[in-house]
Amino acid sequence: MKKIFVFFAAMAVLFSASCQKSPVSSKESGYLSFSEFNLEVDETVLTKADPAGDNYSIVIYDAEGTQVAAMTYAQVSDNNDMITLPAGSYTLVARSLAGEVPAASWENPIYGTTKEFTIRAGETTALGELVCTLVQCKVTVSYSDDFLASVTGEGKTSVEVTAGYPLDYQLSANGTYDQSAGFFAVNGNTMKVEFKGIINGKTAKMTKTFTGIAPKQWRQVRFVQKTNEQGQATFDIEIVDLISDSTLNNTLDADEEVIGEDPEAPKGDGGITLDFDYEAGCDAELTDLTNMVIVPVETRVMSIKLKAQVPGGVLKFTVDIESDNEAFRSALDAAGGATIDLVNPSPANDIIFQVVPFPHGQDLLGKTEIAFDLSAAQSAIINYAGTHTFLMTVVDNAFCTKKIPVTMVVR
Repeated sequence: MKKIFVFFAAMAVLFSASCQKSPVSSKESGYLSFSEFNLEVDETVLTKADPAGDNYSIVIYDAEGTQVAAMTYAQVSDNNDMITLPAGSYTLVARSLAGEVPAASWENPIYGTTKEFTIRAGETTALGELVCTLVQCKVTVSYSDDFLASVTGEGKTSVEVTAGYPLDYQLSANGTYDQSAGFFAVNGNTMKVEFKGIINGKTAKMTKTFTGIAPKQWRQVRFVQKTNEQGQATFDIEIVDLISDSTLNNTLDADEEVIGEDPEAPKGDGGITLDFDYEAGCDAELTDLTNMVIVPVETRVMSIKLKAQVPGGVLKFTVDIESDNEAFRSALDAAGGATIDLVNPSPANDIIFQVVPFPHGQDLLGKTEIAFDLSAAQSAIINYAGTHTFLMTVVDNAFCTKKIPVTMVVR
């Protein structure tokens, strides 16, 4: 609900010599009226913190950014309804905390607002009503039950909005975690979330950066279990909910962008290769895996033999098939789909293997060299004019990965 703080009385402020360098005549001055000044604090969305009281700070700056007046709510209440200011442009800042907003702090919501106004000589300017809202971004961290079940040691999630000022949300080995709310000053529009901990007995690290960070937001960071491309259990960081004060017309960009990666992930492709096997009798004129032109059998039959080298031993081998021929795509759908797991194929894939004789089955596990003889595919694929790409994805036992496209062009 809204907590409304009304300045029932007016105020007058006497400026010190440092604030007013020389006397100003009444013809060159105007008046700022607080007689109708209402200050509201809206805390409905982001926090249940105690409402601000007499310590609310009211500061006025001139066009050059020089502070010309400073007072508290209590002082406003005890003074008259007007102050005199030289003609010019000004900014009033109302805030629940005097001074700078901390770059990062626990359970420390700060509310504020600014109001620009102009003083004209001999005239009175009324401020009217102002609404104070959260000037920071609030962040909480949580974990799915599946993720917590995989935790086997201490860990922490570090959240950073201003470089060099992170907050660490601790995670214990028994699955309990810090549910405190962190409050971050917003100087840019990105937030970096970094996790390091013991998952299933191994050290796990991940960094993810979110964009669209702004004041008046509550970013609820959550860790979830998932399965990676290699079929292994891993995790991801996501924003499960973004709460903001919609009544303030605050346009938000909640898109997320991953610019970090798991430092523990394998680097490189493990020396995995797939190329024509000329020693096994491959057609010598074949030189480009991505542009094998297939012509009618009566005209020319090619010997298409390939050899895959996987120094680390095969852990996973899949083929994703793309085609610009609608009939060919329909045939793939009838044969179990366009993605084939060569190590663990489905029974429906047998139809594909009769057309394109890929090696398949559990025997592939651990192999460091695999021979492909795709010559027999020509007699069937010649009926489907177009471009057919077979994207080979090979993963070795160290989780190194290589993606290799093989393309047949039927004319």
